[in-house]
Amino acid sequence: MVASSTNSVKMAAGKSSSEKPYYKIEDAPQLFKKFIKDYDRKYANDEDRKIHYDAFVRNLAKINKANATIPEATFDINKYSDFTREESRQMLGLSKRIYECY
Repeated sequence: MVASSTNSVKMAAGKSSSEKPYYKIEDAPQLFKKFIKDYDRKYANDEDRKIHYDAFVRNLAKINKANATIPEATFDINKYSDFTREESRQMLGLSKRIYECY
């Protein structure tokens, strides 16, 4: 996974590995509330909110994995962190087959 292929994470060069964020998945409800406030997110209904919450949790795991395995970059929550796979794929203009590789 690279930042340019999954815009649900933000890459910031120049940080040391000790400064990289690690998110506890059990903190996801509070992190999602903060995300909604920080990025002024509005969801159509409770089902839509749950879909995006689930995507947010998946993306937290991706952020953690990327920070643990890619020493040259730091990944963090950004405005795309609640994007579903389909929303990310559409935004990036990738075919489904290519996107699933990441």
